[in-house]
Amino acid sequence: MLQAIKALFHQVQKHRRRQIFRQGQTLSRFVARNIRRDVMILADADIDSSFITARIRTVNVLYMSRHLVPLTLFGLPEQVAVNRLWNWRGQPWGRLSDRTSTTDLQDDDPTHS
Repeated sequence: MLQAIKALFHQVQKHRRRQIFRQGQTLSRFVARNIRRDVMILADADIDSSFITARIRTVNVLYMSRHLVPLTLFGLPEQVAVNRLWNWRGQPWGRLSDRTSTTDLQDDDPTHS
């Protein structure tokens, strides 16, 4: 009985992933209070194994709304695990764990701004 429930759960989970992570979709979600991550899905062929090929852009919405930083382009295509897509390693208010701002990464990392 437990195996049947697990199998049903995994089947529903796969179906839900196929609905959400479709090729050509651009998804957005806040990963911190003022940090929004945009994900442009390029390929969803590996969605059954929980991977997508995407271009990612992470922006500080507060800075962008005040025109303190320009809107950046999406980063290079990369294969990303779906369960790690919305992870934020910084502080809850938008600063990074090393006490720098996301604007400091603008020149270093094309996926963050």
